Amino acid sequence: MNSFRFYVDYVIHVLASHSRHGTHSPFVYQLVDEVIYAPRKLDEPSAKVQRLISRLINRFGPEGFYRIGDPLPIYPMSLVIAEGKDSEAIAMQIGRVWPQFRRGGVLILVGLYRDRRMKELWCTIQERPDVTVTIDLFHLGLVFLREGQAKENFRIRF
Repeated sequence: MNSFRFYVDYVIHVLASHSRHGTHSPFVYQLVDEVIYAPRKLDEPSAKVQRLISRLINRFGPEGFYRIGDPLPIYPMSLVIAEGKDSEAIAMQIGRVWPQFRRGGVLILVGLYRDRRMKELWCTIQERPDVTVTIDLFHLGLVFLREGQAKENFRIRF
């Protein structure tokens, strides 16, 4: 990772991002208010990213949960977590699981600004016609396939 570029990306993200009050989507506002900005409970992980992943698993249900790198399941997935150091492998595995990714589900992409390839993957995912809502939290991105929602990309302070 080019650390200088990472910090430049972070400054750009902070300047361009909004809090929950900068969103015009009731779905995103509620998600930010009740999940992302919710006060920390004692039984939750102390690391911000792990705490948010835990909350998202609780919010969207553990059934249909899949972590990239595990053996590919045969059932439809409602929550997919993509994290790791190898951006190329993550991109290939997301391509393999995408057909089983359930409408109404969420893809969590950890390390959006880790390297150039992850940023390119994020942009490619945002452009997919079946992706309706993306939320860039800098350290991770959330991708939603929601029926009946206008296509929108958000940058939220996290």
